[in-house]
Amino acid sequence: MSYITSVRSASPRRGCGRGASIVLGIFLMLGVSATSLAAEPVKPELTSKLQGLLKKEMIQIELAMQEVYSAIIQGQHAVVAEKGQSIHDSFILEQSLTDQDRQDLKAAVSPEFLQMDTYLHELSASLAEAGRGEDTPRQVEIFGRMTESCVACHRTYVTDRFEGLKGSDVPAAWGLAPRNTK
Repeated sequence: MSYITSVRSASPRRGCGRGASIVLGIFLMLGVSATSLAAEPVKPELTSKLQGLLKKEMIQIELAMQEVYSAIIQGQHAVVAEKGQSIHDSFILEQSLTDQDRQDLKAAVSPEFLQMDTYLHELSASLAEAGRGEDTPRQVEIFGRMTESCVACHRTYVTDRFEGLKGSDVPAAWGLAPRNTK
């Protein structure tokens, strides 16, 4: 949420330059190379099939997020909608897994990991909707929350691959769905 706050409080004294710089900074945080995803999985207990699916999903998400960034700053709403939907549709638990695969996945990762993954995919559905609605401010907001979610997950579960996040002071709310306050 601090990203959203910083965007809203950013001075417009240089037109879109400051906002673009902030978004560029987030984009650079996404600059994880696909080769770094070839390291150890979240937990060594993942089967090779699940390791492959998870790596494939993370690579697809990273590439789609890079395309979303470019589409947002160019006002290409249809691309934002398409890529947001593609991230949503890559959801590992929605893929054609056997019952055994599902059991293996749930045994190998924490429930919190699955919650973070679910939230990212919920955000991507919202991003697709914002793209279809041609709502650029909402696209930027959701993209920022998605980036926060990726950073929080990598900080929590894969610092062996993303060592620069080990000492990061990542807010506890990043990567978590807001609680219903009914």
